[in-house]
Amino acid sequence: MKRILILMAAFILLILSGCSSKSGQSIFGEYEFEEVSYLWPLSSSTKNSINRQMEGSKYIINEDLFKIESEGYTVEYSSPKYVKEKISDESTMLSDVKTFIGNDVEYQYTIYDEYENKTMWRLYVSSNDIWIGRYNDRTKNGSEVIMYIYKLAKLE
Repeated sequence: MKRILILMAAFILLILSGCSSKSGQSIFGEYEFEEVSYLWPLSSSTKNSINRQMEGSKYIINEDLFKIESEGYTVEYSSPKYVKEKISDESTMLSDVKTFIGNDVEYQYTIYDEYENKTMWRLYVSSNDIWIGRYNDRTKNGSEVIMYIYKLAKLE
């Protein structure tokens, strides 16, 4: 009888952990660039040119490493800190994430370096997708301006 109760409890925990992992998608893994989802309107580049330029770019998002490897540059932070945040309801024409990539976005992670300084990189996460964005918060009124958002595809 004890054995049956233990097996039932283990089965229930297994089911619950499976459900929670689907809705609480892990951001950690290796990704590649998929496409430009948003590009700042005053950019001198086009979405098509950036799609060609960023093709093959790799993104490593782990507890101990945040790294972007792209043709012509590499960004790397050892011991990054990923701070999970709700997406702000306060938006401007240049910072409305849900308008840029859709209402499925559930939350965002602001990335800090090992010294806890903002890196100007942010991850946007839905139950099925992940995006990376670069932003600037050095405007006169302190609001953020999103420079671009790229959709990523997880490497298997």
